[in-house]
Amino acid sequence: MYSPSRIFLLATLTSVLFVSMPISAKETRHHVAQTTVQKTIKADGSSIERAIVIIENDTTRGIAAEYSWIEEHMPEYRVVGQALLKKNDSVYDRIDVQNEAGDIRSIYFDIKSFFGMINGKPR
Repeated sequence: MYSPSRIFLLATLTSVLFVSMPISAKETRHHVAQTTVQKTIKADGSSIERAIVIIENDTTRGIAAEYSWIEEHMPEYRVVGQALLKKNDSVYDRIDVQNEAGDIRSIYFDIKSFFGMINGKPR
């Protein structure tokens, strides 16, 4: 069960962390939740090569960051599927989303930093 303060942090993460995509590659760190999302012009999540990189040390917080990104950038879509993918030395989540018209899109997230982690420690 999440405490009210944790819910507040997740809500803050949703509204503040994923506001815009910078022009050049850099990292943006949210001062409260400490989740980092690497953003570049190419990181739009449309393919593995353009995956949104989420830097987190905990699986639960990393997944919350993925869903927050979707809610912020694709509010008209709902999650309909998810797959774990491995390519080279990275691990990716492909999250499939669908809008009311039935259009389905796949969003790719690089989750190597938090996959299988709990508070910075492997499970």
